[in-house]
Amino acid sequence: MTYLQFHFAFTFPLLLLIVGLTWRDLRLGHSLAGELGQTSRFALVALLVHVIIAVVYTSPWDNFLVYKGVWGYPEGRVLLSIGYVPIEEYLFFVVQTILTGLLLMALGRHLRSLEQPVSISPGLIRLLGAAFFLLLFLIGALALRFDKGTYLGLILVWSAPILVLQWGFGGDYLLQRRRVLLLAISIPTVYLWFADALAIRFGIWWIDPEQTTGIQLFGLPLEEALFFLATNILISFGMLLALHPSSFPRMLYLVAKIRPWSRTLLILWAVSMIPTPLVPGQFTILVQFSTILLALGVLAYTVETYGRKAYLLFAVSLVFGFGVEWLGSTTGVPFGAYQYNAAAPSLIGVPLLVPLGWWAFTVVAIAAAPRRGRVLLAPLVLVAWDLGLDPLMVHMGFWTFDRPGVYGQVPFTNFAGWYVAGAFLTLILLRLEPRLGQETRTALRTVFGIQAGLMVFGLLFFGLFVPGVVTALGMGTFMLFWKSFPASESS
Repeated sequence: MTYLQFHFAFTFPLLLLIVGLTWRDLRLGHSLAGELGQTSRFALVALLVHVIIAVVYTSPWDNFLVYKGVWGYPEGRVLLSIGYVPIEEYLFFVVQTILTGLLLMALGRHLRSLEQPVSISPGLIRLLGAAFFLLLFLIGALALRFDKGTYLGLILVWSAPILVLQWGFGGDYLLQRRRVLLLAISIPTVYLWFADALAIRFGIWWIDPEQTTGIQLFGLPLEEALFFLATNILISFGMLLALHPSSFPRMLYLVAKIRPWSRTLLILWAVSMIPTPLVPGQFTILVQFSTILLALGVLAYTVETYGRKAYLLFAVSLVFGFGVEWLGSTTGVPFGAYQYNAAAPSLIGVPLLVPLGWWAFTVVAIAAAPRRGRVLLAPLVLVAWDLGLDPLMVHMGFWTFDRPGVYGQVPFTNFAGWYVAGAFLTLILLRLEPRLGQETRTALRTVFGIQAGLMVFGLLFFGLFVPGVVTALGMGTFMLFWKSFPASESS
């Protein structure tokens, strides 16, 4: 059996069935999404958008899997390939998204009492769920360190970031509609498990046993079962959130929290950070690019919030950053003797990204610190941040200390220097713009949370387990002081 014949046997008939049932319901006067909310036109557009996202987001990942030999296709089983992936695989992205999306909407048309009460607060639901999916992301990062964990790790690091965003945005909405959600996920998942097991048995595609755990579920590799579960969760979460009537007001609220230019730059920064540890050979370039985006994003945010004075804050921070780093690299004060090794654009011997980091990190740290005692606590936030940053940079060869310490090859004098320098810069910025001391909005704290997650992931990925755990505890401690935005404002 070829891959195309597999479609004719397993996916096309089911697609025709669900399309036929949908057409019948529409002829009978039902709306496409039923009780899920939104008009039929909106639901159709949402489905098409999800199809595009599925193809765009999955194609590079799938090509990498085939390139790595995690799976492949025997000769004569596919028509032709675009990149490393056969066209039948791209077709599968489209078919599965439509199948699961239409099934979700069919359940919305025929099930009653979709809304089920939840006793936990909406903010706590979102926080706990996002933390769970972030944990899966970290597990995937650890799995990638072992050959047997390659496929498992690639699935988790690919799917978990999107699940963090989806649940973090609307986990309370998803939990309220858990009955329809569970059915929309489980029905296509079980069916595709069965079809995939047969496809492997027929030899349509193969899975490399050296890059999988070897665990079988009813004759199906664990990773294959997880892949279909993850993809159907992604589709169902996305479609249900798109169709929920309260999602758009919440989106408007979040958009109002982060103004247009800063929002765009900070989103680009977060996206640019994801591949950094996965492409070690391009670490220096990617770090410079992401630092520039973060610095510009924070600048845009402060301009939108505090006006033209933000440019003064930016300029002062850059001058301070260049000065303290030049002093440190030439005299060893206040961080300990060190030197830069990476080939990066520099001024007076200091790589440009370092002063940009002092600017962005300090402003974010001020927002991440508790409001009371920020002059003293914001530098401590910077130290918590640097507990991961310096070991990672030393490990990647960006700079080295003349007298390496026992903690990640970084001396403890470095962290004392960070606190002292951070305290000076924090005091200067708060004197120039006192309103920074009252900053408690979501935007910059979100940046801190994303940075914490990605920093811990990078440390664990490169085998720096002690700095990874210490950084998670240090940065996570300050996040415990935050309060989730009220449900009345988020819906």
